[in-house]
Amino acid sequence: MKLVLRIGLPLLVLIFGVGGAVWLVAHKKSIEPVPQKKLPPLIEVVEVTLNNHQPVIRSQGRVLPRREVSVMPRVGGEVVEVSAKLNEGFLVDAGEILVRIDEEDHRLNLRQAEADILSAKASMTSGLAQVANAQAQARQAEARLAAEQAEAEAANEEWRLLGKTGNPPALLSREPQIREARSAITAALALVDSATAGIESGKASLAAAEAAKERALLDLKRCIIRAPFDARVVRSTVDLASTVSPSGPVAVLQRIDFAEVRLPLSRRQMTLLGSISEAKKYPIHLTNGTQKWSAKFERMLGEVDAATHTQSVIALVANPYTSGNATLEFGAFVSAEMRGEMLKNVTVIPELALQQNEVVYLLNDGKLTAKPVRIIERNKGEVFVTGLNAKEYVCVTQLDSFVSEMSVRIQKED
Repeated sequence: MKLVLRIGLPLLVLIFGVGGAVWLVAHKKSIEPVPQKKLPPLIEVVEVTLNNHQPVIRSQGRVLPRREVSVMPRVGGEVVEVSAKLNEGFLVDAGEILVRIDEEDHRLNLRQAEADILSAKASMTSGLAQVANAQAQARQAEARLAAEQAEAEAANEEWRLLGKTGNPPALLSREPQIREARSAITAALALVDSATAGIESGKASLAAAEAAKERALLDLKRCIIRAPFDARVVRSTVDLASTVSPSGPVAVLQRIDFAEVRLPLSRRQMTLLGSISEAKKYPIHLTNGTQKWSAKFERMLGEVDAATHTQSVIALVANPYTSGNATLEFGAFVSAEMRGEMLKNVTVIPELALQQNEVVYLLNDGKLTAKPVRIIERNKGEVFVTGLNAKEYVCVTQLDSFVSEMSVRIQKED
C-alpha cells in the first residue's frame, strides 16, 4: 500500500499539472495592442513688441598718454640742481623747476654784451660830433666861396670899366681862393660822409650788442629747465655735476592733462555707431573693476587695422591722475560703453529664443516657421533684434528638432 502511494501520488500530481497547463493555454485571453497618438511638442511663446532702442557698443582698450616728450636743454653747462621729483613715477606741475644749469658763463656773456652796448653808443656819439663839425666846416667853406666869387665879379667889372681887353689875371679874378674854397667844401662833405658811415657802423654794433644782451638774458633764463606742463616723469638722464648740451634730453615726461583710450570696433559695431557727429554728443563710460570714469568721444583714428580689420575710436579722459576721482594710470586696461545710433522697430527676446544662424521660430496657426533676424546687441540674457513684426509670436522653448511647418502646442499659463 505504501509503495502504491509513493508511486501514484507523484504521477497524479504530474497528470493534473499537465492538464491544467493545457487548459490554461487553450483558454488564455489575447491582448490587442492599443495605438497611442503622438502629441506635438509643447512650447512657450512671447509676443513681439516694437520699440526704439539706442544700442550700447562695448569695447576694451589700454590707457595711453596723449603726449610723451623729451625735455631738451637749450643751453649747455654743468648741472648744479636737480629736483627731487625728477624720478620715474613722480608727478610734476607746469612751471616747476626740474634742473638748474650753472649760469656763470652766461652772466659773463651778459656783462660783455652790456659793455659792447656802451661802446657802440659812444662810437655813435663820436660820429654825430664828427658829422656836426664837418657840416660846420662845409658851411664855412661855402660862405668863403661865396665871398671869393663876389670879389672876383667886382674885379672883373672893374677890369672892363678900365677898358682893358682880355681876361684879368688869375689873382685879380680870385681863382686860387675860389679853388681852395671849393676843395674845403669837398673835404668837409667827405668828412660828413665818413662820420655818417661811422654812425651807421655804430648803429649796427649797437644792434648786435643789444641782440647779444637779449641772447645772454635768454640763455640765463634757459639755465632753469621747468616742466612745460603737468606731467608724469617717465625717466631722468641727469644728476648733479653732470654736463648737458642742447643735443641730449634731460628727462622724458608724459602729459597728464588728458589720457587717451584706443577702442577698436568691428564693422558691425561701426554700423551700430552710426553718425560720428551724433556719437560725439554722448559720453563714453569706462570701467576697471569697481572704478568708473567718464570719457569724451574725441575722434576716429581714421584707419583700418590690417590684422583685426577693426577701426578705433579715441576716447579722451581729462586729468586722469588729478581729477579727484580714482586715478586712471597709463597702461591700465579698461572696458568701455558708448551709445550708438537710435534704432526703430527693435524687439527684445530671451537669448533662448535665438537659434543657430541668427533665426527665430515664429508660431502661426499652431505651426512653427523659421525667420532670420538681425542682432543688435546682447545683454544679460536678452537679445535685441530687428526684422520682426508687431503681434508675431516667437518660440522661447528649446526644441530637440525642428522641421518647417511642424505642429506644436502652446503651453497655457496657470
